[in-house]
Amino acid sequence: MTKQVYDSGKIIVVKQDGSREFISLLASICADGTKIPLALIYKGASGDLQDSWLDDLKEGEYAWFTSSTNGWSSNALRLAYLTQVFDPTTRAKAGRGRRLLIVDGHSSYVNMEFIRTYDRLKILLLILLPHSTYRLQPLDVGCFLLLSTCYSTEINRLLDSSEGISSLTKRTFWSVFKPT
Repeated sequence: MTKQVYDSGKIIVVKQDGSREFISLLASICADGTKIPLALIYKGASGDLQDSWLDDLKEGEYAWFTSSTNGWSSNALRLAYLTQVFDPTTRAKAGRGRRLLIVDGHSSYVNMEFIRTYDRLKILLLILLPHSTYRLQPLDVGCFLLLSTCYSTEINRLLDSSEGISSLTKRTFWSVFKPT
């Protein structure tokens, strides 16, 4: 809530409903400064997307939307993102050469199916050491810190404009998060 609403005395008690849901984000950045579409994994009991979750997606905006029962990534979803988004988006830039993909040590990147797929698609894989993100992944500081800051600013703007009454749902997530 905003300080004005708190000071007005209109709201005496604030409670958290505990109904948080995860939306996972897979982001890739190309070394030449061009963007690679991101992946958003929504939580959906049936594994299907709801049309209303994508209502704010405008023409020209592109992201790869999918869902899982818990809202988390999985080996299958990461492999699908690799073959359906990352590979087609970066293949032409590499020509006949190989591309380098730098990943954290998450197990969904390091399994035989992925390794065979990387090799088939001419992608070199560099796996960073676990728990070394702040030292070895400059994107966490350079890009993703800025992304986090901008996202937090948009959430605060939404809460301020609604005097703390609005909540962030799967339906409103893209409009708050989307690239500008």
